Amino acid sequence: MCGRYTLYHFEEDLDALFGVAGLAGLAGGPRFNIAPTQQVPIVRQRSDGVREGLVARWGLVPPWVKDLTSFKANLFNARSEGAAEKPSFRDAMRRWRCLLPASGFYEWSTSGGSKRPFHVRRRDGRPLALAGLWSVWSKGDAPLLTCTILTTSPNEVLRPLHDRMPVILERDAFERWLDPAVDDPEGLQDLLVPCDDEVLEAYPVTRAVGNPAVDRPELIEPQQG
Repeated sequence: MCGRYTLYHFEEDLDALFGVAGLAGLAGGPRFNIAPTQQVPIVRQRSDGVREGLVARWGLVPPWVKDLTSFKANLFNARSEGAAEKPSFRDAMRRWRCLLPASGFYEWSTSGGSKRPFHVRRRDGRPLALAGLWSVWSKGDAPLLTCTILTTSPNEVLRPLHDRMPVILERDAFERWLDPAVDDPEGLQDLLVPCDDEVLEAYPVTRAVGNPAVDRPELIEPQQG
């Protein structure tokens, strides 16, 4: 599960990794507590091969939903193992794949009846590319672009914290994942696996991250365990 994440890398770091200009601007500046239903930047590829950055609402709304007010599911995560068969995600798995730029994400560990948040980030300090899906809901007054983050089983770093983790892609996988001409999800299953154990590190942070209204740099500062 990935229910909160961060995006605070500098513009040049994001542009260099994703090959798209202006992603930090789309994020609205550094963000330290991104929560579902908020607006987030995504990277997708057009049919002409050009990558573009767009803003989407985190929490996918499938095109077949008739009334947004009565749609109660908050599809901010999608299990990668079954996404190609589920009605909410199967069209997106075939045609509407994207990347979500991130600096890290939060996960909660339960011990002794209490939950402790951890911030997870790359050991090398580079941004993360989270595998996602996008969709457009067109039954309202204006088209609504939405997205979700794909999850997989945890690696050894995440296993003590949760039984799921986001799918993290490396640069050499971007082209295949984003290419809308690749319309067979079976051919992408090798990408939807836990990242190598040495890629990530996790450390405890303040419980203030539990409040989505709190968004400040102190949230990612390491705390005593």
